[in-house]
Amino acid sequence: MTRIKMIATNVDGTFLTQKRHYNQTRFAHQLMALEAAGIRFVVASGNHLGHLHRVFAPTPAVQTFVAENGGLIVDHGQTLFEDVIPTPTVHQIVADILADDTLRPQVLRLSGAHGTYINRRDHPSDPTSQAYFFNNIVLVDDLTKVEDTIYKINGEWPNDTIQRLADRLNHRFPGQINAMASGFGSIDIVAAHMNKAIGVTRLAKSWGIVPAEIAAFGDNDNDRDMLAHVGLGIAMQNGRDTVKAVADLITPADNDHNGVLDIIDFILAGKV
Repeated sequence: MTRIKMIATNVDGTFLTQKRHYNQTRFAHQLMALEAAGIRFVVASGNHLGHLHRVFAPTPAVQTFVAENGGLIVDHGQTLFEDVIPTPTVHQIVADILADDTLRPQVLRLSGAHGTYINRRDHPSDPTSQAYFFNNIVLVDDLTKVEDTIYKINGEWPNDTIQRLADRLNHRFPGQINAMASGFGSIDIVAAHMNKAIGVTRLAKSWGIVPAEIAAFGDNDNDRDMLAHVGLGIAMQNGRDTVKAVADLITPADNDHNGVLDIIDFILAGKV
C-alpha cells in the first residue's frame, strides 16, 4: 500500500455539513496527528481565497489552499502559483454569454485578485448564500470593462440545466475555457487547461510528492478530475454519480456525518 503524504479536500458538500459547519475540535486534533505523521493537509476548492480563510479561521493550522479550481495556490500566505484567464478571453466570453438568451445566467461573476465583480443589475436567487460565498463583491456597470487578474468566471443557473450548459459552454469556446458544474446551480469557468487535479499535483510536486501519494475528497463535477488523478480518490456518499464513478473509495458516511473526518482517521491508522 502506497503511503499517503498529502490529503486534499473540497469544502462545500464534502468537508462542511449542509449547515456549513465542521467538527472543529476533532479536526484540530487530526491536524496535529497529520503533522506528526508527515502528511500535508490542503484545501482544494472552487471558492475564492478570502472565503476559504474565513471558513477555516477556527482552525488556523490550515494554511494551504488550492483556490479557484486550481487557479490560485497559496501556502502560509505566499502565492506559489497563479493561472488566469486572459483578459481579452474573459471579455469575449462574458459578452457572448450575455448576448445569448439561452446561455445568459441569473447572475454572472468574475472572480479576480481584487474582488468578485458582479453587474449591479444582477440579482442572485439566494442573496444570503451569495453573501456567504463572496465576501469581496464589487458592483460594476459592465463586466466587459473589468480590468483585473481573473481566475474564474462563475454563473448561476437553474440546477437542472447546469450539466447541459457546462457542455454547451465548452463546445462554444473550445480550447479557451474549462466549464464545470460546481454545485448549488453554479458553473465555474476557468482557463482551458486548469482544474483541481492540475493545481493539486502542481503543489504536490513542489513538495516532492507524487500523485500516487495523494488522497483527495470531493462530491461534484469540479472534483472529478482531481479524484481520478490521485492515488486515492474518495467520493462522498452524498456526491454525484459521475464523481463516484471515478473514485477508489466512497465514504460510508455523508458530509453531515463526518464522512471526511472518518476517512482521515482511517488514513492515520493505515487502514486505507
